[in-house]
Amino acid sequence: MSKLDESSIEIYKYEADDFKFVVMKTDQGNSALDLLITEKWEEAQKNGVFKYVLNIRNQKTLDGNYGFLAQLNPERGEKRRKPEDISSMAQPFDPTLFNFTKIPNREIFFDIERFKCLPQKVTVYSLRRAVELLLLSNSPYLRMMFNSLCAHASVNHLHWHLCYLKHHMPLECIKLNHLRGPVFELLEFPAKGFCLKLSSFLNLNIDNLISWTYFIVNYLQTSNIAHNIYITRAKTKAESDVYDDLRVYIWARKSSSGVKCTLDFIPAVCELFGHLSIKSEQGYEDLTEDGVAQTLNDITSHCFFAARDNILEMNLDDIGLKMDYC
Repeated sequence: MSKLDESSIEIYKYEADDFKFVVMKTDQGNSALDLLITEKWEEAQKNGVFKYVLNIRNQKTLDGNYGFLAQLNPERGEKRRKPEDISSMAQPFDPTLFNFTKIPNREIFFDIERFKCLPQKVTVYSLRRAVELLLLSNSPYLRMMFNSLCAHASVNHLHWHLCYLKHHMPLECIKLNHLRGPVFELLEFPAKGFCLKLSSFLNLNIDNLISWTYFIVNYLQTSNIAHNIYITRAKTKAESDVYDDLRVYIWARKSSSGVKCTLDFIPAVCELFGHLSIKSEQGYEDLTEDGVAQTLNDITSHCFFAARDNILEMNLDDIGLKMDYC
C-alpha cells in the first residue's frame, strides 16, 4: 500500500487554556477531545473498520491486596494484527514491514509524528503530546501508555496507546516513596518502578514534568533497558472524588524478544498498572493475585533497583533539569 498523503489527515488544534488540571469522578468525558474520540470511534465501528469489536466477556477484581482488574477478552488474542519480531532495543525502523503509514485513512483518528517513520523510542515531543492529550480530556479515566522495544511493543514505529479505563485503579493514589528531587519510587506494589507527579512541580509546570520524566526514560533508552510507561489522572487525597493530579509511572523491566505471544497473560504496560487483559477462558479462571504479583515482581524488581542505584549516584548539576519542585 502506498504511503498516505499527510495533508489528507485532519488536524486537531488546541491551546494551553484548554487543559483541565482538575476533573471530578463524576465527569463524563465531554470535552472537545473526548467528543471527537467518541464520534470517530462510533463512526469506525459502524463502518466495520475494526478487526474485532471490543467484547469484554467477563471481568473481576482479584481477591487480595492490590486490586488487580482482570478482563477476559479472547478476540484481542485471536484477531489482532500479527506483532513484529522485536529482537533489540536498537532495532531501526523498517519501512518494508507493517507500520502506521500503511493503514487506510478510515482507521486514523489523529496521529503524532507518524510520517517521520521513527522507531519505537520516546521523544520529548511525543511525551509532551501524550501528557497534553490526557489533560485535554475531562474524563478521569483516560490513560496514555507506551511499550518500548523488548517490552512487548508490537510495532517498531513510534506510537502511544490511549484508552478509557472506567475503573478506579490503586495506582491513582497508592503511597509512593520519595527518591530524589521530584522523583518518587513505587515500592508497595509488585511492579516496582519510578513515578513523577505533576503536583510535585510548582504551578503545575508541565515543562518540568516532561524534563524530569524524559530524564528517567532517556537514561533507560541509552542504557538499552526495556521499559513501560503509564500516564494517568491521579488524586492527591485517596478518599477524594477530585482528580487533581497526574502521575507518570516508568517501569524498567526484563527484556522480552521475538514475536509476542497473543494468547497468554502478557505483562506489558497495562498489566504492570494492574489491568490484566486475559485471552483464554482457562487463563482467566486460573488467575490469582499471588501468581500475577510474582510475575510482575520478577519482571521489574532487579531492573528497577539497578536503575535506581545508578540514578541516585548521578551528578545532576550539568544536566539542566529544573529544580523548582515542591
